[in-house]
Amino acid sequence: MSRFGRAILLKSTTTIVAFMANMTSYIAALRSFGIEAGLGVFCAFVLTGLWVPLVRYDFDLWLESRGKLQDEEDGIIHMVPKPWLAAVTTNSARHAPAVAALANLITAMAVPMMISLEGDFQVEDFIESESDLAVGIALVNERFSDEGEPGYILLEGDMANPKVIAAIGGLRNNVNSHGPDDSDQLTRLPTGEVEIIAIDTILALTKAAMAWNSTPFVAAGWDPSAEDGGIGCDKDPLGLPSLGDRECLVFLYGFALTRGVPESGGYPPMAPSLVAEYIQAVGEIDYESPWLTLSGETPGYPRASIRFGISSPEQFALVKPALAQLEADMAPLQELSRNPMRVQGDISSADDEYPVTWAIPTGEPVIRFVAADSMQDEMQGTLLLGVVLCTITLWWGFREETSARQRWQESMQNRADFARRVGSTVAITGVITYLMLGSGYAAFFAVLALILSILWGTLPFFIATVTTGPIFVVIIWLYAMVELAGYGLNMVTVAIAAMSLGVGIDYVIHLIERYREEREKGMTPHLSLAAVGSASGLALFGSAVSDIAGFMVINQSKMGFFSTFGLFCAVMIGLSLIASMILTPAVLGLLHRKSLVSEYS
Repeated sequence: MSRFGRAILLKSTTTIVAFMANMTSYIAALRSFGIEAGLGVFCAFVLTGLWVPLVRYDFDLWLESRGKLQDEEDGIIHMVPKPWLAAVTTNSARHAPAVAALANLITAMAVPMMISLEGDFQVEDFIESESDLAVGIALVNERFSDEGEPGYILLEGDMANPKVIAAIGGLRNNVNSHGPDDSDQLTRLPTGEVEIIAIDTILALTKAAMAWNSTPFVAAGWDPSAEDGGIGCDKDPLGLPSLGDRECLVFLYGFALTRGVPESGGYPPMAPSLVAEYIQAVGEIDYESPWLTLSGETPGYPRASIRFGISSPEQFALVKPALAQLEADMAPLQELSRNPMRVQGDISSADDEYPVTWAIPTGEPVIRFVAADSMQDEMQGTLLLGVVLCTITLWWGFREETSARQRWQESMQNRADFARRVGSTVAITGVITYLMLGSGYAAFFAVLALILSILWGTLPFFIATVTTGPIFVVIIWLYAMVELAGYGLNMVTVAIAAMSLGVGIDYVIHLIERYREEREKGMTPHLSLAAVGSASGLALFGSAVSDIAGFMVINQSKMGFFSTFGLFCAVMIGLSLIASMILTPAVLGLLHRKSLVSEYS
């Protein structure tokens, strides 16, 4: 019971640690997921790891006191004959080199598929594909694919600076200068040009309305006969306000925000509320003198927006290059910004040379893509961190029973061997954390490995690595199967991959603990693996089959969310069983190769 209890404690602790690794994320939803999942596993441990065994123990004592407690009968037919399971573990260890070669080959093929996975947001993955909502969305995407979903570029700074208007024109030219090999996700007008609606378009319509009928503008204070229009504004060759003059822009902005854009030459009028979608004023504009505020000051225009459209916004693999290309096309705006335009600056810092303090794409399709992409990156990052933390947790769980002082004294008798073992532990930890988490974590965990090698010993580290390694391989295989099945990275597939660490490692822990128990009894590696297969293997197989059956029932749901969840959870459980019954015995077979060869011979 002590071994079984420790296995239950270790599997619960590692699962909690795997989920709680999400606490390092800056995304609130992921932190909430980690806390709630960790608390759920802790409650399950209290219930099934402590309360249920105590209840069963009391029940057996009650039966024994009445002479009704019976021993388990021999010859009971199990789901799978014990010799079969024992053969699986022993043959995996016996043919460990072949199993390892095959596993490495599969992993080598799976890694490129895992890396090539792209995020997506298919409606069918979350709602029933035959529902009215899904059918309606499909029809809209099919019949109005050129319309796209509106996105915006938010500008902050001094929008009354003529350089900003020129930069918007430069952006318009850039998005229309790409070749057939570039991304083409931005929606286009019937003329073939990319649809970009900004304040410069409204200003052009306003000037056209003035040329068509100047009466509304004269009523607002414009004097066609004056050289400066009566407002201190430079005129263009047509006698209209010049877009290269600040005072002219202030007048046109104020006019459009208070009166809208009058109709002209077949163009309908534009309401002031629509103009306000593209330019924002500070202070209440004087209706009679739109170049001034009610307090008699020149109004400020700190924000503007540029509207564009993204076709197929649910295809994240297409949205990502489109946004990257759009940001490159925003180079004219970057030239007017003192800092990187994605970094929000202080609006008051805008001046004549650098009038733009912030320029960033936004809107529903952009927000949805960034949120999903960030969520996926964070979940994958915390997954890798969870692997490292689970290894450290198992290192603690498998720590040597002798005291650190006693191990230190024994190690000093053979310092070369001690330095070799500790050095290899530190090196392996540093390399793994560097490859999985980056250089920022490598130094910290390398130092931590040095300290823990002295406190807990080096042998438990390698046992923990043997326990965690097969599950990490399974995670890679699971991602590859997601790619083979035609799915992308979304909230379902990424969450299942994250769950596979906490759930799958439980299988391997049970097998490793039972193997260590048999070895401590003096059993040979071959007999220990046979005992593990016939005892723990039976429980693991039964648990996996019942779990897979339950998840495959969920897979029958017409709701894409539940169907995908059920499918890949079943795959995850099946791969975890393979990791525990085949991969782990193969690793143990490699570690005890000489002993096994001598036994078989």
